[in-house]
Amino acid sequence: MRFAAWLIDLVYNALALAGNSVARARGRPVYVVVDLSGEYPEHRPRSPWWVRRRPESLEDLRGRLRLLAADPAVAGIVVTVSDLRAGLGAVQSLRRALAGVRAAGKRVIAYLPEASTHVYYAASIADTVIMPESGTLNLVGLALEATFLGDALERIGVAGEFEQIAEYKTAVEPFVRGTMPAPMREALNAVLDSVYDDVMAAIAEARRIAPADLRRAVCGAPLPAGAARDAGLIDAMLYEDELPAYLAAGNRAPALLPWAIVRRRLRRPLRRPGAGPAIAAITVRGPIHMGESRPRPFGVPPLFGAAETAGHATVIRAIRAAERDRRFGAIVLAIDSPGGSALASDLIWRAVARANRAKPVVAFLGNVAASGGYYVAAGARRIVCLPGTLTGSIGVIGGKFNVRRLAERAGVHRELLARGEAAALFSPFVPFSAADRRRVRALMEGVYERFVARVADGRGLALDAVRAVARGRVWTGRQAHGHGLVDQLGDFTDAVDAAKQLMGVAASSRVPVVHVRVPNAVAVSRPAASVQRLLAPGLAALLDEPILTLLPWEISIR
Repeated sequence: MRFAAWLIDLVYNALALAGNSVARARGRPVYVVVDLSGEYPEHRPRSPWWVRRRPESLEDLRGRLRLLAADPAVAGIVVTVSDLRAGLGAVQSLRRALAGVRAAGKRVIAYLPEASTHVYYAASIADTVIMPESGTLNLVGLALEATFLGDALERIGVAGEFEQIAEYKTAVEPFVRGTMPAPMREALNAVLDSVYDDVMAAIAEARRIAPADLRRAVCGAPLPAGAARDAGLIDAMLYEDELPAYLAAGNRAPALLPWAIVRRRLRRPLRRPGAGPAIAAITVRGPIHMGESRPRPFGVPPLFGAAETAGHATVIRAIRAAERDRRFGAIVLAIDSPGGSALASDLIWRAVARANRAKPVVAFLGNVAASGGYYVAAGARRIVCLPGTLTGSIGVIGGKFNVRRLAERAGVHRELLARGEAAALFSPFVPFSAADRRRVRALMEGVYERFVARVADGRGLALDAVRAVARGRVWTGRQAHGHGLVDQLGDFTDAVDAAKQLMGVAASSRVPVVHVRVPNAVAVSRPAASVQRLLAPGLAALLDEPILTLLPWEISIR
């Protein structure tokens, strides 16, 4: 296996040297147009074989930017935004990647005909931000909306019969209440405050303006381009055709070229043949459930639901394959999941903890790794996350929807014959009795105590310390770091560096990162259920599983 890697690197270097000799013949300096578009998952999601065009990942973008930063003929990049739908954690990773281009001595120009808060947050790290005079800066701040369906469901005869541990575990509140309860309001306000403070501080630092001046500008938004320039939020008002003259060095205007043209002209860095052990990268993305992972169905756009789901069987096979493979000196588990099935989460946790005894496992938490998503990370040796990651939510929900009144109104009469006091416990046509609720509560308390114990053991914390930050409370990555739930704030590259350190390898050393993707062992059944799980993952989980570790919401910056 080592010889094969050495041979591949040798062939790559030969091709790179040939290509680099051609690249040296270029003339005037080049600015490369880099368009930001899509969700930017950490790695490319699993997609059906017939889907040719796969979305760009953060890994893809970082690779592009590294090539551009290393090529002396590239003077800089012009960042444009067409349809950026990335979550907060992904946007923070984008900013770090663009900052790396600046650190390499290249100019980063952001050209924004218009910009919402999350677009401007991503672009504000640039050296220069430019808008046309007709542009608008919609830097209006952050808002969080929650829809409560309890009254509507009651009117049609559907009753949510759920238990929760503890008061901040609010996953079912939108389905059983008409308004937001006080603990949920408290928790969401705390998260919103943390995110808002982080976003405002990052923009103020990047733009070198006083935080108070920035907040005044936000209160006056939306801002026409002229007002945005006066507030120090943009640097110039230009149309796109004026950019070459603006970027000219003396009388020599640079070429502005798209990535599609430039990609074959870039110099390729050489590899050192004979690299040592590699790092295995495994993705846990989307709702966690029993069975096999599911890719997004053909024709379902990502904005309507999860890009994929994480089946416990598929994830565990990937972890065990990486554990057994002697090529890998460490494993990085990239998690972007709100959780789901408590049982599936525990089974994945067990595989992580077992692999961690054989070789170091580092968990990287992306946009959201809460509830079951944090559960599976608790077995890792080290946890890295972004400041804006949503995590924690150490709590449990359980119960069912009771549709008996709805059925009666529709003229549907269902007969039930049962043996055993709890035989109809989770039937949607039978309401919970007091004894039923005690049974469900006992199950949930066992899951909760196990969850707390897993975290305490993995994090090296006392049980009481975990209970104090548990109770279903959601934290941002920065808050979680302060509470000891994560070890380090950083992006995926920092997680890889942490894995190198645990392997005893210098951070500057080149260690290949190999994605471990295993095929499903069996065909995914129930296609209708797969679509339902992807379109409405929170509701699908409530219908599928009696006991859940689930966070059904996330904060999006728009």
